[in-house]
Amino acid sequence: MDLIPLAILDKKLAASVNILPKASSLYYWNGEIEEATEVLLLIKTKTSKIHMLSSYIRSVHPFEIPELFSLAMDQGDAHYFRWLEEATEQ
Repeated sequence: MDLIPLAILDKKLAASVNILPKASSLYYWNGEIEEATEVLLLIKTKTSKIHMLSSYIRSVHPFEIPELFSLAMDQGDAHYFRWLEEATEQ
């Protein structure tokens, strides 16, 4: 099992991490088109944890600029949101 997702959960930075292996990526880097196989993590957390989560990922990620962004979850199942809140409490 990958240590970064486990550490994210252990540190209570997120409630859940989905690991999507072998994502094929094409992107510009230093003026060139690059191709790579990457692992995509979908990390579910609270807005209040995003800064700490981003800082942690930047500190352990091998890329100079890891792909980090958030999508607001303003609607959804109340039970899921309650679980997310409880799972990220310290």
